[in-house]
Amino acid sequence: MSLLTKLKPKPQAYALDAHFVPGHWFFCRRIEIPADLEKGEEEGFLMLELEGMSPFPLEHLYCGYRLDSERRYAFVFAAYRRRFGGVDQAAWRRLDAVLPDFLIGLSSDARVSGPLVLETESSYVAFRYDGNSDLPVAFFAEPKPKNQDGEEQQGEEGLSAFLRRASDSIGVKGPCVWKVNTRKEWVGSQAWLGVDEPSKGCEHVVSFSRGDIWKADVRDPEMVEQARKDERQNAIIWKGVLGIAALVGLLFIGEIYWAGSEAYLALRRSQNEKRAPLVEDFNELNDTTRALQLFQESNLVPFQMIESLAPLQNYPKVVYRKFETSDPNVLVIEARSQNSSEVTAFKKRLEAFGKISSVELSNQVNNPSGSTFTATIRFVPGAFFELAEVSTNE
Repeated sequence: MSLLTKLKPKPQAYALDAHFVPGHWFFCRRIEIPADLEKGEEEGFLMLELEGMSPFPLEHLYCGYRLDSERRYAFVFAAYRRRFGGVDQAAWRRLDAVLPDFLIGLSSDARVSGPLVLETESSYVAFRYDGNSDLPVAFFAEPKPKNQDGEEQQGEEGLSAFLRRASDSIGVKGPCVWKVNTRKEWVGSQAWLGVDEPSKGCEHVVSFSRGDIWKADVRDPEMVEQARKDERQNAIIWKGVLGIAALVGLLFIGEIYWAGSEAYLALRRSQNEKRAPLVEDFNELNDTTRALQLFQESNLVPFQMIESLAPLQNYPKVVYRKFETSDPNVLVIEARSQNSSEVTAFKKRLEAFGKISSVELSNQVNNPSGSTFTATIRFVPGAFFELAEVSTNE
């Protein structure tokens, strides 16, 4: 929904027309922002960091971020585009935003005394915080279990199982549990999102500025920029229309009707002209869909392999630089470390991982600034069989 229908003389509530992406689709990291980075350069810095962490180019991801109140840390989230095969992405142009369903947990208002667990429509999401930022330092998410009809199961059994796994994965102990409700609305230029806290029988509402929503919007940068331009244009048009209406109202009631009609018709003509380039955009989307479908039909599972190795990385002592796959069970990582002993420790951690059958190091170069090396990791055959099965069905 365009803000053209929302800007009023005083704040009023309107539905937030957004698509919320399941939290378990995302790869998330909290990143420290250098103190000497100029204001406004955060997005470029974060995209470079994300590209360094991701095995795929940025054009293969939908991503966004959230800055903390001190602008010292950012929480970056990215989802692989192949997961969106069943989503009508063409309709995103008409929405206010496309957001992760756990966004409410990134608000400073959501910072509770301990860990936080969110129950969304299709996911369970856990956050663990530390004293450095009001953004979470650790993130863990899983899809809700489904029944025989393919519908998400509700109830305490699935939540209890998730809490045990979250405790084992990121050390979440005794969390506060919030259940995301249907309250999603604009109040003036603020987006309000609501959650219920069943243990206290109350509702919490957290707010995000329009700028925060733009940063968290995971649509393509070109689509977000076009939406921002449309929104600014609509705001200017409305201010102009209201100003003209106020002036003409002093003269003549009939003139108000005429001026308003002309402004509306001009706006409609402008919007019709803007729709002409959509045909070209649809062709590009079709090409992208075909390319993604070809990749989807492959048996590669690099993203799940890399996610399974995340607890073993010990970042930033070991930093991944490049990923390759030579067959469905082999992942090749080019990496750098602070020293050679960290390389040895990294290899030992990998060899102790139950899903890995062997680890080979090669091309190791040691110098005063650190060590670079290549790790060839062979996974146990069938370790990622479930993901391969899902890929062939999509």
